[in-house]
Amino acid sequence: MPRLRHFPWLIVLLGSGFMVLSAWSFYRAAHDTSAVTDTDYYSHGLRYNQTLLEQRAADSLGWQIAVDYAGDRLLVTLSDGGRRPVSGARGTLTLFRAEFPRPQQLLLQEGAAGRYQVVLPAELTGELTAEVAFERAGARLQRRLLLALPVR
Repeated sequence: MPRLRHFPWLIVLLGSGFMVLSAWSFYRAAHDTSAVTDTDYYSHGLRYNQTLLEQRAADSLGWQIAVDYAGDRLLVTLSDGGRRPVSGARGTLTLFRAEFPRPQQLLLQEGAAGRYQVVLPAELTGELTAEVAFERAGARLQRRLLLALPVR
């Protein structure tokens, strides 16, 4: 019989705990902002389907890239499924650096057919996350890179 005397207190304790956690979560929702926010979420959502179509077009063409680093230049070779160079594409290299609030974009210049290059800023050293993107005739190819740059 002594066990039944503790049962009402257990229900009161569970109810109180629920009320305290609910109040805390309401306070957090009202006063704190999420760390994951996108100020331009609507236009990114509208562009999502177009991006999928561009990626499928690049996949159907069999586009492939090869990246090489020579001195202060990043060399990117763009080829199709038959290993033929793809020329006339618009290429960009996006650098993600912790010391800048926004990613830094550099345009890739085409030298020979299918060979694109960009001169990297002199202050870049160590490991760096980057993204290379090519676009031509409705097809788009994006690849993430981890660049390991030597100390100069």
